[in-house]
Amino acid sequence: MSEPDAYVSHAPYIEAVAEALDAAGLTVADCNADDNDPRDAYIEFDRAITTPAYGDDTEVNLLWREDRGWMVGWGDADSVSQSGLDWIVDLFCGVLPTPDEMVAEARTVVAKIPGPQGGPYGRYRDSGDDDGLDAQLATYHRNH
Repeated sequence: MSEPDAYVSHAPYIEAVAEALDAAGLTVADCNADDNDPRDAYIEFDRAITTPAYGDDTEVNLLWREDRGWMVGWGDADSVSQSGLDWIVDLFCGVLPTPDEMVAEARTVVAKIPGPQGGPYGRYRDSGDDDGLDAQLATYHRNH
């Protein structure tokens, strides 16, 4: 008998964002949520929608971390050994923007390569903060 998948508290939120992107025509190729410390996730766009701005050899992802919120990362997955991403830029849209707000952010990201980040990376919280994040994430579990 196989082991049940472990519950990952932010997976329903990430899935809700991915579904909103797909529904808006911003096709998602893959997504995953990991229960690391800090918790993180990625949503990879289908290259058909990112090729006009980034070229056909470039993988483009929305990245999420519970302490930094959303970022965009891109690079040639075949030539970069670590994560396949050459560049990562913070979107500075908070830790839990709504799926619709992320669709608006993503429309900008897929249309034009972001400029270089002009300062330090964003940090909204620490992974152990008692700030209601888990309760907010739980609303996506109930609604998903």
